[in-house]
Amino acid sequence: MDESQVPLRIILAELLRIQRWAGGEGVSAGRIFGLMHGIESVIRQENESFGIDEETQRKVENLLEDVDHDKQSSDGTAIKDRFQRDGVDEADAATIMELCRLQGRFGPAIDKIVKGKGSTFSRLDQLRSPEQDWFGSLHYMELIDCTEDVHKEMHAVYAPAVPRVGEIVTPQKGAPMRVIGVDHVVTDQGRQQGLSQQLLVPHVFLVENDADES
Repeated sequence: MDESQVPLRIILAELLRIQRWAGGEGVSAGRIFGLMHGIESVIRQENESFGIDEETQRKVENLLEDVDHDKQSSDGTAIKDRFQRDGVDEADAATIMELCRLQGRFGPAIDKIVKGKGSTFSRLDQLRSPEQDWFGSLHYMELIDCTEDVHKEMHAVYAPAVPRVGEIVTPQKGAPMRVIGVDHVVTDQGRQQGLSQQLLVPHVFLVENDADES
């Protein structure tokens, strides 16, 4: 292995470790471990899978522009044929379309493709979870409903910060809840993967907020 690559792989491993710590469970521990220890198969896989070139991006955006101007059918078969002809992998095309959405470009054209007959990009029509658009640190925690006659129903959530006692948590459906206590529970994670570690998980205790106390 070229020794000049050692600093780059270690830097990448450290960045991935921070990403995993900040809530990026999609970053595997094996990937970080392999980079840290210079395992060539992991480094080679990293190099092979890294990035989407500008030519591929241009081809996808040209297609989106053609759909936008009704020069290209949004039918699933037609889109598939176009990508095959242009040598564009569908997974890369989906990634570029999602990038365009985040940048506020080609929205109507992407919607046409996603909803087109026989579309292979229907997954892009799924509602995004809030954490997918949040690029800061996220904390895993359990919300516990302590309202009378409720048997401490637990909800697992991610949030930028652990709410404090007295703060209000408003669910998407239901009445606002008030935080009455926060506990931290030690749990064992990763045992099945052979990477067992102890994690401190916040348990946030809630009751229905009394409007008279507001």
